[in-house]
Amino acid sequence: MRGTGLFRRLGGALAVLLALVAFAAPAAAEWRVVPDRVETEAGPALRYNVFLPDGYDPARGPYPLLVLLHGAGGDEHSWAGRIRLWQAIEDGVRAGRLPRLIAVMPGATNTWWIDSPFARAETTVVSDLLADVARKYPVMTTREGRAIAGFSAGAYGALRIVLKHPELFGAAALWAPAIYAEEPPELSAARRSPAFAGPDGSFDLAAWTRAAWPALLPSYLAQPLRVPLYLAAGDDDRLEIAYEAARLAKALFRHQPDALELRVVDAGHTTRVWEVTADEALTFLFAHLARIGLARLEE
Repeated sequence: MRGTGLFRRLGGALAVLLALVAFAAPAAAEWRVVPDRVETEAGPALRYNVFLPDGYDPARGPYPLLVLLHGAGGDEHSWAGRIRLWQAIEDGVRAGRLPRLIAVMPGATNTWWIDSPFARAETTVVSDLLADVARKYPVMTTREGRAIAGFSAGAYGALRIVLKHPELFGAAALWAPAIYAEEPPELSAARRSPAFAGPDGSFDLAAWTRAAWPALLPSYLAQPLRVPLYLAAGDDDRLEIAYEAARLAKALFRHQPDALELRVVDAGHTTRVWEVTADEALTFLFAHLARIGLARLEE
């Protein structure tokens, strides 16, 4: 009987590795973008784009899922033209560092991906979006098969989601994260977002403080799961992002030293931050997903 259990566990481990690493890479990748939408109970329909890899075949699933959150002012099309990101995925697949994966990019302009009187963006992502994608596409539905990433306000939203829902995602990448522990600077788009507006329509610092990561950290640390985080910021970012990223890294380091990376690169608050770190960030995400999957099988 013990031998039978061992074979079952080895078979499960093999399934995880096949899903996360061992898809064969094509000679010339062709990504397909599929527009979609989901009706929500929390508000209007959420539009999203789905990125399907070259050679996509539902029968070869389930595929790992990468959720990409755009920055302030963006929408579901914001990541569609980010050729460097898709190049990094293709290169990673060819080198055996990454699996073929499905990526989903929802659009929720100016929400900062939180639940507020303006919009129920967080609930829409963690409930409606994940469920709708799982119904329609052959994606993995456990945390070792899902990663989340974002740029600027999208990184702010991704961080909040993994701190509040660590059971949903096995790893996260935060590019140029606008994750101010205290008050956002005057230049920050947060000060003009209806997500943080008070009754008079002006920026409400109390609303920001209630939603900021220091308010979420105690409950995250009180539970056993840790979400590996990759942070990247530009040293020329006038929005003080590098300082804020380092501040978060310091707060988390003693709690998850082997599941945390911080990179400060030569860039401002621009897409160069993820362009120069895309290969490393994606490798970080999916290496940790594979480790989490194997760890579960060994429990």
